[in-house]
Amino acid sequence: MSNNIKSIESKNNSSFSVLASVYYKETANNLNRCFKSIWDEQLLKPNQIVLIEDGPLTKELYLTIAKWQSILGDVLKLIVNESNIGLTKSLNKGIKVIDTDYIARVDTDDVSTPNRFADQVVFLNENPDIAVVGGALQEYDVKHKNYYIRRYPLTHEEALATMYKLAPVAHPAAMIRTAIFKDAGLKYNEKYRYSQDMALWFDIVQAGFKIANLNEVVLLFECGEDVFRRRDKRRALCELKIFWKGISRLYGPITYKYIYCIMRYLLRLMPEWVTAKAYSSNLRKSMISRK
Repeated sequence: MSNNIKSIESKNNSSFSVLASVYYKETANNLNRCFKSIWDEQLLKPNQIVLIEDGPLTKELYLTIAKWQSILGDVLKLIVNESNIGLTKSLNKGIKVIDTDYIARVDTDDVSTPNRFADQVVFLNENPDIAVVGGALQEYDVKHKNYYIRRYPLTHEEALATMYKLAPVAHPAAMIRTAIFKDAGLKYNEKYRYSQDMALWFDIVQAGFKIANLNEVVLLFECGEDVFRRRDKRRALCELKIFWKGISRLYGPITYKYIYCIMRYLLRLMPEWVTAKAYSSNLRKSMISRK
């Protein structure tokens, strides 16, 4: 979308913050690469970066954070949790200290593309009826081999038509109007330690707000073996509960749409190799690679 900084500045009258949380299992290399992508390589830089240290970290992570503190100065706001409280509660703590117009969610193991923030800020400025905007993801593996481009519904109507079976926005690719939290009173539901983003999307839509996505790739997303190992029974059950409740609220208590969340749950319980096979299947490619 955006070509140069002057064209963006002429359309930009809004401020935005980046919101991220890091815990001890993250690597210093990933965190450093993430920060480079959201600062050094960004066409439009954030007014603020809020990073939650979720419990004690490794020496390497502390050194990386100290390095970026020296580079960013007051732009970087650190929130330190004495113990690990999880992503859901950490994000809610971060939101409380943000007073910019928009919040860009970032995961510390992903890489934002250079035009991401510029394009999303311009889109939200030009579409005041949209509360959340995401974008497409380029999936790749540890050997940097590209897989599919994962695309999401471009319009709110498309999101409503499909969110009973798929997330309408990629959480680490989302930019959200801060007013959703500050004025409307929404927040991440702390009943859920996992899949908190899907619960938020259901809450946002249920409250009457709209969701959209850019067609452009805004995030590079690594699909390593950890993607499948992390999907244990607890996460699967949490996701099932969120989808079940969300479907009931949006589509009614009697609908065929429940079959999709049941299928997702059963797939999550399969051995890793089965999940990995499904993840790279042509069926999944046809679902996520919408033009």
